[in-house]
Amino acid sequence: MKLTHQIAHKVQNRIASGKYPCGSRIPSERILADEFGVNRATVRAAIELLVSSGRLKRVQGKGTFVMNTDVDDASIHFKGMSELLQRAGYEPSSNILRTQIRPSGYRLSRIFGIDENAEVFQITRLRSGNSRPISVENTFTLPSLINNIEQVDFQVYSLYDAFRMNHVSITRIDQKLSSSRARQSIARALDTEDGSAIMLIQITAHNQNDRVVEFTDVTVLPDFCRYYTDAIINNGVYSINFQGV
Repeated sequence: MKLTHQIAHKVQNRIASGKYPCGSRIPSERILADEFGVNRATVRAAIELLVSSGRLKRVQGKGTFVMNTDVDDASIHFKGMSELLQRAGYEPSSNILRTQIRPSGYRLSRIFGIDENAEVFQITRLRSGNSRPISVENTFTLPSLINNIEQVDFQVYSLYDAFRMNHVSITRIDQKLSSSRARQSIARALDTEDGSAIMLIQITAHNQNDRVVEFTDVTVLPDFCRYYTDAIINNGVYSINFQGV
């Protein structure tokens, strides 16, 4: 077995044993290199193997985090916005504007099939490409789906990362598109003129029991709308492009 794979196996064993719990940050490459008696390049290559397999996630400026401790459910592998933007030559980034527990109210209670007074968890995220604001996402989910949801750092993890770590499988995603005009706070957030054209996208994700587990309202600049919708229909064949938030 190559040394790189040996180191990857040792790190994976630490994940499986609970030494590196799900959601935690693993030690730096320098520390791991000292512990295993190898150079940092070998550790970096080993970590990259685990990142590729979905067990770890690199977050620029924050470190490398444990994603899951068992084999991924293949049904929730997806191309997220970050990957799609990178492929198009953009440097993706995002900023969490707000997270909160709030009453569902009439509209969300209808979407999730819950009482109007039941609580939902909200994540508001500003996405950018090459430091240019491109979209504002308001995402809602049920707090019961994710353990200690208020403690999750959504600047590090996407909602679908959290779903994966809590064994929530996504089997269907529906999208509805419409056009509108940017007004006031949205125009300011997207650094565009008041009244300029925008696209609105509603994303609804269902689990294997056809229960809604996520609802997202997206306000996006028209030039970037396709990064949310590109893989919905390809060559006349319907397919789902799971979007991470």
